[in-house]
Amino acid sequence: MSVDVRDQFPVTKTRLTSAVTGAGMPLTYFDHGASTHAPESVLHAHERFIREAYSNVHRGAHHLSIVSTEAYEDVRWKAKAFVGARKDQEVVFAENTTDALNLAAHLMAERPGVTLVSAMEHHSNDLPHRAKGPVVHFGTDENGQVDMRDFEKKLAEHKVKLVAITAASNVTGIRPPLDDIVDLAHAFGAKVLVDGAQALAHLPTDLSRIGTSGGPDFFAAAGHKAYAPMGGAFLVAPREVLDHAEPYRPGGGTVKFVALDDAMWVDGVERHEGGTPNVPGIVAMGAAIDFLRGIGMEAVRAHELELLKAMFAGMEQIPGVRWLGTAPPEDRVGTVSFVVDGVPHALVSTVLDNEYGIATRNGCFCAHPYLVDLLGIDDPEMVRERIKAGATTREPDFPGAARASLGIYNDIADVERFLEALHTVAAKGWKGDYSWADGTWVHQRPAIAGTPAGA
Repeated sequence: MSVDVRDQFPVTKTRLTSAVTGAGMPLTYFDHGASTHAPESVLHAHERFIREAYSNVHRGAHHLSIVSTEAYEDVRWKAKAFVGARKDQEVVFAENTTDALNLAAHLMAERPGVTLVSAMEHHSNDLPHRAKGPVVHFGTDENGQVDMRDFEKKLAEHKVKLVAITAASNVTGIRPPLDDIVDLAHAFGAKVLVDGAQALAHLPTDLSRIGTSGGPDFFAAAGHKAYAPMGGAFLVAPREVLDHAEPYRPGGGTVKFVALDDAMWVDGVERHEGGTPNVPGIVAMGAAIDFLRGIGMEAVRAHELELLKAMFAGMEQIPGVRWLGTAPPEDRVGTVSFVVDGVPHALVSTVLDNEYGIATRNGCFCAHPYLVDLLGIDDPEMVRERIKAGATTREPDFPGAARASLGIYNDIADVERFLEALHTVAAKGWKGDYSWADGTWVHQRPAIAGTPAGA
């Protein structure tokens, strides 16, 4: 990606002060799998809307309400076009991907059958379905990919109403074979929900061209993982499902008329968008879609794949470092979870941050079953018993990994800085004096005098 793209992100100018040396250092942000930063164009659109047009939507006859409604509804069409939804599908706005996935579970709750969920899912594409009815899981193989034999077996054994599958794992970045999954599910009469949180900003998406049976029925994603501020998300869903399900969040805006003994619900998206939405967040999400379309998702993917290949090649040369899942870079998005022999995952992320300014994430990534399997834990029940006994996932020896996730403004220099730092961590050559306190690793000595931040 060109320097020009990098310069559009104010966060790339951020400098930090090392808690260990006191020296200034650039921020290297490798936590895009959790949230992304916004470029200037998105920040400007967000601020301009708040300054010049901010008003409630849909029910006002005055100028600001009309302008706000037009801006809000325009994003609905942008999102639909950006992901290639079918004509019979609509875009329902949500607060975040978790909210959108809960909406999908709600929409299918009253239909007969079980929901078939992959074992690689984020909890947000598993727990909402458990809350709404029976769930059956299908497994993953030794490579960290979904087990298609188990998937087909479970489809044949159960009356499946919905298949819940990620477009890309938030742990490994591995991409399930959506073409095969969608077509096989449809052949058994099931609908398909795709969690697109880790795909929207990383891969070209054309839902109608996934498989040969019309593509997935539902697709959930959020703006804050695609270079917009937090607060805007959406669910693509079939119009007929939206029209026949009970309102997701009944209240203002979801009705045609209310009497003391009855309520007449509207059809379509407004049936499920009760209350005042986060209009600035939705508008910013639309600006982020414009930003990504301006670059082109093929170019975004090519840039990320180049960095991902360099990251894997470098990590392969560092003794004691192992990444999770064996799929090649071509079958992943830019997310790599890894472990370092003899170094707790929380300490890995702490050293990378404190001494190199490299932002990673660590833990279980809200995907406990998948991570336990990837780590090769033979007795998952042992983990359960520790929790029952009062342990938390923030214990220093609790199973987990560190995760580096790439974004559009990262460059090869970021990857090289990360690899150099990781080599030092793997060799246990950090400078800090770290001890465990209050759920985190803390450097115990005062910072050594060094170059001031910003130098």
